[in-house]
Amino acid sequence: MHMSRRLQLIILTSLLLVPRLTAAQEANENQVVIGGSGEAYLKAIRLSRVDADVTYFDPESPPPPMHTRQRPRPPSNSSEWSLNGDMNFPVLLGSAVILMAIAFVFVRYGSGFAVIFGRRGANAVSSRSGSAPGAGLETPSRPGNLNAILQIRDRREALIELTQATLSAVTRANGVLLQRSWTARDALRHLPEDQNCLSALHHLVLTSERVHFGGREVSEEDFQAHVAGIRPLLTEVTE
Repeated sequence: MHMSRRLQLIILTSLLLVPRLTAAQEANENQVVIGGSGEAYLKAIRLSRVDADVTYFDPESPPPPMHTRQRPRPPSNSSEWSLNGDMNFPVLLGSAVILMAIAFVFVRYGSGFAVIFGRRGANAVSSRSGSAPGAGLETPSRPGNLNAILQIRDRREALIELTQATLSAVTRANGVLLQRSWTARDALRHLPEDQNCLSALHHLVLTSERVHFGGREVSEEDFQAHVAGIRPLLTEVTE
């Protein structure tokens, strides 16, 4: 989207630049040498509203040759398109080449830009809704399935899955709709204060955050201790 706006701006600038360059060259070709009387005249009308764009003959110089026998050119009856003498052909040709190059780049690489932007957007969405307890909570397909969690060999991953499953089951049992944007601590704040095993659940959440964000290792002894402390809660809410 940003790329198309830039291309439109470049094309518009090129179109506006062509007449300005032509006018500037015409102005340079039609420069008039200002003599002493002209300088005095410009100083005299500097603070007035007199138009100084009119060119007068210098009274101190001989008059320029007057071509009184010239006649206007007859209008052309040809229906074919032709370049006017006032138009600068090299500038027009250069602008056409630039516009063609811009159009080629847009057609050749335009679809690739859209794909890149789409992937970045998808990555941003996936990062906001990740499965990490500190970044966001993803509802497991079978909350409270302790046997499946115990089969995970990586105890760090198993501890994170245990935290997600427990929070999902407890919030559902209390009638709380678990939001994907919530962190694990957000889910804890929505639980009642008299919730059973709340202290063990709070300790499990803090440990899972240290594991996920701090790279903390989880020993088998620590993992089994968390399972023993949270098992009564999982048994209660899944019955």
